[in-house]
Amino acid sequence: MSRERLRAAGVLARRQLKELLLSPGPYVALAIGLALGWILCSGFARAIDSSGFDPRLDAAWDLVTRACSGAFGPVFVERMLSEGPFLLVVVACAAPLVLLLVISSVVRMGTDRTSGALELVASGPADGTSWFLGSFARDAVVSAAGLALIALYCVVLAAARNLAVGPMAAAAIPVLFLLSMALSAFAVLCSVLVTNAGGALALFAAVCALLLAALAGSLGAQVSSFRTGARAASTLIQWVSPFFYAELCAQGYGGGSALQYGAGLVLLAALTAAALGVAHLVLRRRGVRP
Repeated sequence: MSRERLRAAGVLARRQLKELLLSPGPYVALAIGLALGWILCSGFARAIDSSGFDPRLDAAWDLVTRACSGAFGPVFVERMLSEGPFLLVVVACAAPLVLLLVISSVVRMGTDRTSGALELVASGPADGTSWFLGSFARDAVVSAAGLALIALYCVVLAAARNLAVGPMAAAAIPVLFLLSMALSAFAVLCSVLVTNAGGALALFAAVCALLLAALAGSLGAQVSSFRTGARAASTLIQWVSPFFYAELCAQGYGGGSALQYGAGLVLLAALTAAALGVAHLVLRRRGVRP
């Protein structure tokens, strides 16, 4: 990749980062995520009785465990709660911010393309690849900062509720970062494949729904009417699913295999690079015109 392209991507990333940080969106999303984490952590403490953790004692945990057990199976719920609530707390805190970043990237890139702003940018020292790399770099910076804040918040929550943050939650932080980067790369690819923001957002939502169905199939969904289709989908598409590689990391950590955990991280990074590479090839072939 040329030095000029990287320099242009850096300039675009700084401008987009400044615009994002001056808007209320990331702060609202982070506040929602932290509130969800507080609700889950407080509810977990209330749901502990003399026999241990009973999710039926807290409405939020009863809903979460029922939903996760129905979609992914009871084994998934047992593994998720094997070290306490903080694995789910970290995911719940990060989800609104990651969702905001991905959606805003799709909408922004689609709007720039249909309005002709991308064509104007590409007529100067930048090109289409610099344009989407700038958006991807912005997402990377905000995701890393958000996850660092969430990790600190979990430590404070644990101290306030007399709980312990298990090593599984700590190991989930790099997985969540790479997963968010993979989703951002898929958002870039959808924005390149579809010229308008609405179509790109719909395509991205459909892709995520299919990938989550594949994850449910690979984990053995318990709903019989859904299980067959989900397992068939997982067989076909799990190798291009970032959720599958995140699950591979979880299996490696849970089984004490550092090699499998590291392989999952490497494969997540490779999938992200592959999605960005495909976006570059498609944009170079089609051009930047809407």
